[in-house]
Amino acid sequence: MIKLTKKISQTFVLAAASVLMLGACADDSTSDSSSEASGSSGEAQEFDFSHMFPSNHVMETEVVQEFKALTEDATNSEVQIISYPGAQLAEPDAQYETAATGVADMGFSVHSYTPGQFPLTSVMELPFMSETGVEGSQILWELYEEFPELQDEYEDTVPLWTATSEPGQIFTVGKQVKSVEDLEGMRIRSPSPEVNRWLEEMGATPVSMSMNETYEALERGVVDGTVGPFHTLLDYSLHEVIDYVTVGNFYMTTFFAVMNQSSWDSISEENQSAMEDINGEHMSQVVGETMDKRAEEAAQAAEEAGAEFYELSDEENEEWSEYLQPAIDAWIEDKEEKGLPGQDIYDRAIELGSE
Repeated sequence: MIKLTKKISQTFVLAAASVLMLGACADDSTSDSSSEASGSSGEAQEFDFSHMFPSNHVMETEVVQEFKALTEDATNSEVQIISYPGAQLAEPDAQYETAATGVADMGFSVHSYTPGQFPLTSVMELPFMSETGVEGSQILWELYEEFPELQDEYEDTVPLWTATSEPGQIFTVGKQVKSVEDLEGMRIRSPSPEVNRWLEEMGATPVSMSMNETYEALERGVVDGTVGPFHTLLDYSLHEVIDYVTVGNFYMTTFFAVMNQSSWDSISEENQSAMEDINGEHMSQVVGETMDKRAEEAAQAAEEAGAEFYELSDEENEEWSEYLQPAIDAWIEDKEEKGLPGQDIYDRAIELGSE
């Protein structure tokens, strides 16, 4: 359930000169005020939903449109969602702030576009956290519900959902990566500081850039490969330029959708209750399912395009884990030094993933 952190209070200042007039209209005024507070007028409210994904992306067609349909159905169309895809209202790294400040009513984007803003949420970007988007999304939402410190990362908004992609793999051009040693000296596009750490541990040079820039960087040899979830192969046409896929479940992309607090408070309690059955766990699962389905389609497209796949064995995973562990330890230490429950969050995430 969504935990509200603020409530809007209404204060009515009565001017002395209008006391008699207000007194005469007391019954009507009380009725109107009550109607506004409960939202029982039946009038439709429109809310802008801003996000970074293109209009033909599954996040728009299957996630945002699903959220819109479910919300409007549950509230008898009293709450209506107007989607603005393709970063029309804000850049990808400004979606959270756009919702928090009320520039738009809702914002949807990727956590790692604002490094450091969601320190505990980034636990799901560590290696080997989950094998599917559905499982990863469930873990992240349960962590949100259990840890007040994680809730604090969203304290100036109302979270609609948090979720993860399917696991991220290594995609390369010209050279196949089968072992830790194969990464030595390679320039690999990295999505986040968490991934930077373990790439450096393995002797690779992480290169930070947006996914929109990655196709050209791979095609022109600016980077030798990229780390990313399977769906990016299809959504960004990377299957056209990569030669090899190394499957090891190395990290997960995480997503958020949040709502402006005042916008949420303007919704009647009845409609808030209806939306709470949709938000949170349910929509987190919708995102996870969408990502897992897209991953299957993308892997097939890459295979048909001629990419060669290599899946790490259990024995090889153990070797990789030894090299990846320092990055995990560094993440935990960094959070603990900042007074955050890094160890507890990590341990609980692992526990939830093993259930």
